[in-house]
Amino acid sequence: MSLWKKMVTALRGGASEVGEAIVDAQALRILDQEIRDADASMLAARNQLIQIKAKHKLSLQRVEEHDKNIANWEQKALAAMNKGEEALALECAEKVAELTALRDQEKLAADQFGVHVAKLTAQVIKAESQIKGLRQQTDMAKARDSVQKAQINAAAATGGANGRLETAVGSLARIKQRQDEQDARLEAADELTEVANGGDLERRLQDAGIGAKSGGAADVLARLKAQNQSGNAGQ
Repeated sequence: MSLWKKMVTALRGGASEVGEAIVDAQALRILDQEIRDADASMLAARNQLIQIKAKHKLSLQRVEEHDKNIANWEQKALAAMNKGEEALALECAEKVAELTALRDQEKLAADQFGVHVAKLTAQVIKAESQIKGLRQQTDMAKARDSVQKAQINAAAATGGANGRLETAVGSLARIKQRQDEQDARLEAADELTEVANGGDLERRLQDAGIGAKSGGAADVLARLKAQNQSGNAGQ
């Protein structure tokens, strides 16, 4: 295959893929239009069926009228025969034969209409059932498509929320770290100040049990007792 033919084939393949992608993306819309087209065809079919049913009914009515006329002329033929009017009876018999031929021809047409009505009715019922089933499946496909879109949107929203949450957690951790570092610096500064003022030595002596803290409840109570005893001795 020449290079030019390969390029043409590649372009045709790409066009086919694009076409398929467009069809897939618009599948539900295309399906809706196809169902509307089927409904329009069914409407035309029902109208034609109504027309054929009407012709069948009229044909049956004509057959019935022919039967009544045939019966009427047969009675007249019998009446003429009973009166010995053979010529009149023959004319009546000819009328019966003429009406019978018309009746048989009309009956044949009525039978044909009946066959077409039965066949078309069955086809219309089957097609309507298929369209109804297709419409139900389309509705389910639409509902499923909506659910899937909702799931996709929810997943995207959740993923975005999780990403923002992770960012917030990271920011909070960094803030806490900075605060811990600041507290450590402040504590270190306090310790240095205490050492410079000699407080660290007193604290270490107190921790070793040397000396006692002043100002405690025991010290206050001892001082009050001493004052009370001094007062009593002076009296």
